[in-house]
Amino acid sequence: MADQKISAMPSAATLDGTELVPLVQSGANVKSTVADIRSFNAAYGGFSDSTDQTGNISAGTVITFNTIDVADGVTLVSNSQVTVPSTGKYSFQFSAQFKNTDNTQHDATLWLRLNGVDIANSATQYTIPARKSAGIFGYNVASLTFLLDLAANDYIEIFWVPTSVLVTLEHLPASVSPAYPAIPSMIASMIQVA
Repeated sequence: MADQKISAMPSAATLDGTELVPLVQSGANVKSTVADIRSFNAAYGGFSDSTDQTGNISAGTVITFNTIDVADGVTLVSNSQVTVPSTGKYSFQFSAQFKNTDNTQHDATLWLRLNGVDIANSATQYTIPARKSAGIFGYNVASLTFLLDLAANDYIEIFWVPTSVLVTLEHLPASVSPAYPAIPSMIASMIQVA
């Protein structure tokens, strides 16, 4: 099949990642697999926050992160803007730990903003139960996944609004007995999938 035009070649069947692709690297002809090429361009980032966060009951408050857990390509700007390096499809996932210290249940609504603009149909409302006693608070965890088409340098932020100032995003320190790790108030990840 030497000297055959690409346009004359048959279409490939479903790819499994082991197919070889010719490349030129430092002036030399080399080969690689489809899987290697895909992993080269798969940007990712994981972020968390180890502080308590308070929202505003009359306007959306941006959720922030103070820890970069792992990152390659995806960056955190201004502690809230999860920023992608290139155009593609991304999976954005997050979980938030709510705490309610009131004797009444309350709601909290979270949503996404893309480059400072609310994303349509991205909001979800959660009900946080009332506390059981003075020392046993009401908790709920919000966890969502979005598949997003993003352009290079786009950024995503998470906003929230509670119905009471007694609802917060709470982190908990590690426990010694029984032993378990700290619980962040927020966890988020952005992974390029295509």
